[in-house]
Amino acid sequence: MDIASSIQKVSSSGIITNTIQPTTTTISNAPRSIIVRKSSNGFGFNVRGQVFEGGQVKAIHGTLYGPLQHVSAVSNRGSAEKAGLCVGDKILEVNGVDVEGASHKQVVDLIKHSGDELNLVVIASAGDETHSDVHSGEESSGSSNDYTERRSLAITIPDYSLLEVHDEKFYVFNIHIAGRHLCSRRYREFASLHQQLKQEFPDFPFSPLPKKWPFKLSDQQLDARRRGLEQYLDKICSVRVVGDCDLVQEFLSADVYERDSISIDVEIKIMLPDRSVTILKIKRFTTTDKVYEAVVEKINLPQQCAPFFYLFEILDYTFERKLRPNEYPHQIYVQNCCTANTTCLCLRKFVFSPTIENQLLKYPLARDYLYREAIDQLSRAENSTVDQRSALKTFDEIEYIKYAQTFTDIYNTITFPLCPCSSRKDNGCVILSLNSTRLRLHACTDDGQLEANQIADFEWTTIGRYCVDEQYFIFEYKRSTMKVAKPVKLQTPFGQFMYDCFECILRELQLTTNNNNEEDKPNV
Repeated sequence: MDIASSIQKVSSSGIITNTIQPTTTTISNAPRSIIVRKSSNGFGFNVRGQVFEGGQVKAIHGTLYGPLQHVSAVSNRGSAEKAGLCVGDKILEVNGVDVEGASHKQVVDLIKHSGDELNLVVIASAGDETHSDVHSGEESSGSSNDYTERRSLAITIPDYSLLEVHDEKFYVFNIHIAGRHLCSRRYREFASLHQQLKQEFPDFPFSPLPKKWPFKLSDQQLDARRRGLEQYLDKICSVRVVGDCDLVQEFLSADVYERDSISIDVEIKIMLPDRSVTILKIKRFTTTDKVYEAVVEKINLPQQCAPFFYLFEILDYTFERKLRPNEYPHQIYVQNCCTANTTCLCLRKFVFSPTIENQLLKYPLARDYLYREAIDQLSRAENSTVDQRSALKTFDEIEYIKYAQTFTDIYNTITFPLCPCSSRKDNGCVILSLNSTRLRLHACTDDGQLEANQIADFEWTTIGRYCVDEQYFIFEYKRSTMKVAKPVKLQTPFGQFMYDCFECILRELQLTTNNNNEEDKPNV
């Protein structure tokens, strides 16, 4: 993953190279703190490492560490290089959070939410790390690894693709985990991995790779090679100590911001409001806007309805995050490959105003989606009543949607995870929720327990300026009894989503007000 930025491109060329010129600087073997400040080109480095959590302990400079993500590339004269970050540095902490044994996605998310300043604790790579048995805690040589700990990973190679790059034609084998396209590799890349693994684990009984064939392969021979590579990969990944090693994890990783010369179509699944799943073939680096356009076209959503839906990431049962327009949905899709759900991406409405929502009811597909979401929203409410369940049986789609709209604190309301708030003593936590009628901050404990009678409601007419500032979302409000506006500062990784909600609600309120004024004008 390129940490250049979650928004900006890596560089003017779109490429980060690994070719860092050696210097005479001596890097200490001890952990060192580094502060990287984001420039116009981002932080200017890439991170690679294991896809999954946990794994084998290793000794680095005589100290045992869990698996660590490492710096795989640094931009020449970029912010990271100026701060002293080097290729090969292993990351111990990100903004004060210990990331030993963390997955690639977990580390990437911490870096993405750093704002303009990133605090890292890193240790230089020893280059000769030795493995250690996790259970005994004793350091051991590379020839005494524990191969008995096994696991089952749904790793497959269902197909292969013929590519042409720089006038060279070759086949790549498409690797999937849990049905999600992770990466594509040539046969010679498998052969290189095989040789390196035999050196790393000399006492492990590796299965032989399918034999190399100097002539053009027939379809039957290609499929036999595919099956052989799939069996080989399944075996090495099922042995935890082998599957978690850096060689295998780098082989399986696909850095989104490193523009591979190989660009093939990948598969992505989007869950629709009716619980069905639509499957798209896209390029790996297709942005959210482009993926959404493809979804709209495939499901035949009327263009008049398209502005009121968008793509979301399912984070848990009660919260879904609206994707940013320039994110890469396939990256999110693959990073969540170990979730039990078919996909972590879904299509959801993004509308708060009942007036505007009602205008969509004349479109059958939009009406069906709104109906399905109304059912979901009311059924998730803790105070779901017998009347609500009875209404589901007796009302048609339009009647049920309008019935749901009467539950103003439930329906079309987005509730965010808890976050520290500047308005509370010692930056205590609050839970922010919003809909078209009000903005609410409800005080809570650090573990999310709501505090009785600790609620602050704001009418939208009192809201002034609002913005995202690094890891904070800030808004100002001014009640009729106040002489000056007062700011509220929330520390949250969902600041951009909050900003989008403010924009949408205030835009809808303005549109509704304008329409009402037009209706009130006398006919001349």
